[in-house]
Amino acid sequence: MQEFQELYEKYSRYVYHFLLKLTNSNADLADELTQETFFQVYLSLPKYKGDSGILTWICGIAKNVCRRYYKKNPVTVEFSGIESELLKGGGFPGMEEKAEQRELYTRAVQEIMEMKGKYREVLIYRLFFDMSFHEIAEIMGIKENSAKVIYHRGKNMIRGRMEEYGDDR
Repeated sequence: MQEFQELYEKYSRYVYHFLLKLTNSNADLADELTQETFFQVYLSLPKYKGDSGILTWICGIAKNVCRRYYKKNPVTVEFSGIESELLKGGGFPGMEEKAEQRELYTRAVQEIMEMKGKYREVLIYRLFFDMSFHEIAEIMGIKENSAKVIYHRGKNMIRGRMEEYGDDR
């Protein structure tokens, strides 16, 4: 019990801030999910093998707790406030141009959500939650350079798919 208390005191703030990003700054939900995360940590602590850092392991549990929450409680995300490197543009677009950008952006988000595994995770963490490559690497248990490579490859895949989409219209 003492070991668990030390883990909670040492990592609960970090996990809370991590979940705050994953919940789009919903403090109440982040707090609730932090408590659930540490409940799961408590139950799983005897199974921890030390294959990864303890913080990486705890963040993996937090990510799964958050994923389960959103699976049980689906929400509609308003993407207009999220800036994406995929579709940045300058100036003030007119109504028609705004509609076209919105359509492209929605299509890009759909493409990201359809990607498999690590590409989808890295793109979501980077584009939607504005996480640094260092944070992404820590959470996923990979090297920072690997996170950068996965991100750039995933972004290029999306760009390629978006070019195909533009040709189909």
